Amino acid sequence: MRGVVVAVGSENPVKVEAVRRAFTRAYGSVEVVPVAVSSGVPPQPVNDEGPMGALNRAQGSLREVSRAEFGVGIEGALVELYGQTFCTGFVAIVRRDGLTGLGTSGWFQCPDYVVEKMLEGVELGKLIDERVGRIGVKRAEGAIGIFTRGLVSRTDLYEHGVYMALAPFLAEGLWSRSKGL
Repeated sequence: MRGVVVAVGSENPVKVEAVRRAFTRAYGSVEVVPVAVSSGVPPQPVNDEGPMGALNRAQGSLREVSRAEFGVGIEGALVELYGQTFCTGFVAIVRRDGLTGLGTSGWFQCPDYVVEKMLEGVELGKLIDERVGRIGVKRAEGAIGIFTRGLVSRTDLYEHGVYMALAPFLAEGLWSRSKGL
């Protein structure tokens, strides 16, 4: 039995593993194919740039991997809501026939000095690397792993977002045809 082929619009092992975990749980046998594609948004997306980047990555990965049934894009972003600033991961899943699911990971606040730099365009991963004196935190536990002392990793966070974006596919009869943003 051939597994579901899923293209992921990133080579970041955190994003690839989050997709692998969620799709394996939902579909059983899965082949996940990472592919470098452009998000089409700045390195540190803010507000609407997050879902647009995720959708661009999902569509781009599906174009790059012709045998994939699904394309997945994950884009971390800073979002302002009710006078507060949060970090979240937007997830877009596009099936070959065009059906699209959008979701987010959990949302969390960052220290004010981090938010200020992010709003200036500095990527969260770079800021956390500098603060903890390591390189590559975004490819490991992520900022949320540092903030929660390992209780929640970036992979865990994004896995949750993938489940949210999978809802239209898992309960397809309850959804109208969604084509994205």
